[in-house]
Amino acid sequence: MKNPTQHEVITIARMGVPLIICHIAIIGMGATDTIFSGLVSTQDLAGLAIGAAIWGALAVFVMGMCGATATIAAQYHGGGRYSRIGFQVHQTAWIGVAAIIMVCLALVTSHLWLPAIQPPGPITDIAWRYLTILSLGSVGFLIFVVLVNACEAVGDMAMAMAAYGLLFLLNALFDYLFVFGKLGLPAMGAIGCAWASVVAYWVAAIGVALVLQGKAQYRRYHLFTKAWRPHWPTIKKHIAISVPLAIGSGGEVFFFTSVALMVSPFGQVAVAGHQVVINYSSLVYMIPLGFSVAVCIRCAQLRGAKQFQAATFSAFTGVKVALAVAVTTIVITVLARTLIAKVYSPDPAVQQLASKLLLVCVVYQLFDAVQVSSWGGLRGFGDTKIPMFMQLTAYWLCGFPLGYALANYAELGVFGFWWGIVVGLMIAAVLLHTRLHWVTKNLTTRKLGCQKVLD
Repeated sequence: MKNPTQHEVITIARMGVPLIICHIAIIGMGATDTIFSGLVSTQDLAGLAIGAAIWGALAVFVMGMCGATATIAAQYHGGGRYSRIGFQVHQTAWIGVAAIIMVCLALVTSHLWLPAIQPPGPITDIAWRYLTILSLGSVGFLIFVVLVNACEAVGDMAMAMAAYGLLFLLNALFDYLFVFGKLGLPAMGAIGCAWASVVAYWVAAIGVALVLQGKAQYRRYHLFTKAWRPHWPTIKKHIAISVPLAIGSGGEVFFFTSVALMVSPFGQVAVAGHQVVINYSSLVYMIPLGFSVAVCIRCAQLRGAKQFQAATFSAFTGVKVALAVAVTTIVITVLARTLIAKVYSPDPAVQQLASKLLLVCVVYQLFDAVQVSSWGGLRGFGDTKIPMFMQLTAYWLCGFPLGYALANYAELGVFGFWWGIVVGLMIAAVLLHTRLHWVTKNLTTRKLGCQKVLD
């Protein structure tokens, strides 16, 4: 018989590995965009870096606004209340509609506000054109996110993995066609990456919807058999979780995005080198993030079944798993940093800078693993408001000012910003893990506001 720790590790791994593949597919889209743009020119790569960084922050905001599904619908699934899942997913979708309208407005007006924060020039032109085109795929992106969130909440990780795998393959195919101008199409460079994403989002969204409609498992959830109008008391409960989640996760992503914007005065090589390392580190980050989402869903399902002690045990087991993974990725990064840089860019100057930045990148991987896994446990317990303030404090009151000072006043350049990232993640890890201890300690004493919201 397996001991409790071994059993929980296996359970988290079974849920987490497909989710890791899902998240790697997301970053794989960015990696494909980065590699193909880098093969066109360093200027295309730099322009893509700015546009993709901004879109990444906006996309995470939308995903965060839809993130209550992983907590609320998973609780209903754990409690066997299947008929309520479709209703909850539809309420998430209404929130997502409001979020995507705001995102679309930001994208279509990017030619107005981007030059105010980014020096005008060819790089900025590529970035705002990239963002404007992406607005055409934003609704498809929302539909895809809502449907896949539903799959994850009910434990159908295989379907979620297949959906993201399809999205990645579609994006890679259309990247190849649009960036380089194949099959008689014009060669569009980095702008082709935006068109590729638009087509991929819509095709994947329609494909997932058609597959779920045909699966018997989803009929009991009433995802498609009923159309629920906005129910404001329920939406309020979702917002209590999703808004802090969106602000916290969006604040973290925009912390990294802002670095891409701040690096631009240091030149194209600095921007391109930063983009290489940020994309690689994001790829590595998908592993602990996948386990984090698995822990979130696992804890929510156990809470739905009123197994609070088991939920606590799962949360801390998830942190241990994430730490073990981080040690492995650190070793791989150190040994393969030169090869990694060469894969992303043929420019020797970009390769040299990226290989040095990768050494700074490994320093924060342990802290990153602790903060994201602790955050997953907190999400599973419905605790997002206090973690939001902790994340904003760590990244924006500590990490960003320090990074800016080191880059500009200590004259460390792009390395200064990366040391700011290290400090921000270290503080986030300490704060979020401490919060996880407090939350799990007080679960059974009914001191948590999130219990009243969800139970």
